[in-house]
Amino acid sequence: MRYHSILTDVVLIVDGHEFPAHKNILAASSDYFMAMFSGHMATVDRTVVVQEITSTAMEVLLAFIYQGKLLITEENVEDIFCGSCLLLLDTVTHACCKFIQERLTLANCWGIRSLADRYNCREMLKKVTSFIEENFVDATATEEFLSLPEEEVCQLLSDNDINVPSEEVVFQTLLKWVQHDQSTRMKYFSKLLLKVRLPQIRTSYFEETVAQCELVLESPEAIEIISDARKMAQSFEFYEEGKATSNTSMETLNNMIYIVGGSKEWKRLNRAECYNPETNEWKLLNPMAMSRSNIGLVSLNGLLYAVGGYNGRSPVSDVECYSPERDEWQFVSQMNNCRDGACVVSDGRLLYAISGYDGSNYLSSVEYYDPSTDKWTVGEISPIIERREDAMAACVDGKIYVIGGYHGSTFLSSCEELDLDQNEWDFKSSLSSPCYQAGIAVLGKAIYICGGWSGNGLASSRVERYDILTDTWSQMASLNVPAAARTVPCRFPRKLIEQLKRERYCGKQAKEGSKSSASS
Repeated sequence: MRYHSILTDVVLIVDGHEFPAHKNILAASSDYFMAMFSGHMATVDRTVVVQEITSTAMEVLLAFIYQGKLLITEENVEDIFCGSCLLLLDTVTHACCKFIQERLTLANCWGIRSLADRYNCREMLKKVTSFIEENFVDATATEEFLSLPEEEVCQLLSDNDINVPSEEVVFQTLLKWVQHDQSTRMKYFSKLLLKVRLPQIRTSYFEETVAQCELVLESPEAIEIISDARKMAQSFEFYEEGKATSNTSMETLNNMIYIVGGSKEWKRLNRAECYNPETNEWKLLNPMAMSRSNIGLVSLNGLLYAVGGYNGRSPVSDVECYSPERDEWQFVSQMNNCRDGACVVSDGRLLYAISGYDGSNYLSSVEYYDPSTDKWTVGEISPIIERREDAMAACVDGKIYVIGGYHGSTFLSSCEELDLDQNEWDFKSSLSSPCYQAGIAVLGKAIYICGGWSGNGLASSRVERYDILTDTWSQMASLNVPAAARTVPCRFPRKLIEQLKRERYCGKQAKEGSKSSASS
């Protein structure tokens, strides 16, 4: 009847095209037309011009109203969606949302987000927002992101649910957006900088990159924000004990556990302590000459070597040697490169410093130290395949294994093996997921990775075991609590182990007893 204009009483004019229709059918299907054709504001004209909708979309929507048929394609879905929102056809709007959501990609997510926001389509806006949150790094790497208005960028940076490996990525994202049109956007920089969780950024990155950023130095407001963030970070206590530190280094020597350096709040430490499992006692040692964190700590020939690290301003190449007999530190030859977070291991004869960060670049080089000549040599050993910082490393039977770590904002699960005889690196099986600053321990022909920081910035309780002979990883019992801490093997006396078991059992019994009393 509509196509032949039988009993039609209105003509819709859309983009110059005429659509004969029936007012009662339109009003029964659409609240938009109900308002248009009824009540004291009703139009009496036989022709009605409908704005903000294409003729193609109107044809499809009229077919749905009259016949219940709906043909949605990738070419017409946006027009139909906009038209259905205008005409208040909720069934069609829902169908368009479902169609669009099933085809959501990095290439179209920003356009879809803008569309959903413009028409206040909460269902689709929630879906696309979740997609962008989950794929934040890739979504903000698109050209469309660089064209977003300031209010959308502010909303995005404020989002607590974005999936980022570290807050450093959020800071870099802000820089990228501002620098795309710096003359226009610089006025927004300090406001948006407040949305970055600055106290959560690594100290070394904060001081070397954030605080020295040109955009920060050009803005008095930004400088003040940086200063406030530094004070806030310094007020945090990450552990309950007053002596708690982070980024310390740990090693065993003669079955004594040594903990050296680290940072407390924003201060680098030269502190050194040792733990005796036989007596269950800690002892404070003479401090290092240089305060630093992220040290490569390794034992060789009855001595401890503290290699490289970060002094609070920059990575260092300094090496100190500790004699347990004399309780004394002394400097030995420096490395050829400054290395923060390098892997440092010993094969029983030489020390090896692998990869790390020199303040500007992630290094692929390997250098070794010969204590008999007090000399570091670089260039003779093949460079590592995948450059990294804060990875875990161990030497077993003439082969060095380097596991995990990170390179910029990329967190690694890969494992590389260096055959010292062949001077060749080779990839081995990877961890189940990326981690860095985890504990590593060798027991027999197996390597254990304990805890560490995961790619989402949270401490992990995962423990994985690498079987060197079969090149396979397996999951072990998890730690009782998540921990990003160093791990070393040592022998505990049976009496101490039994004591710990009793204390744990008594604690458990007491907890269960209190629950029972409460319930009764």
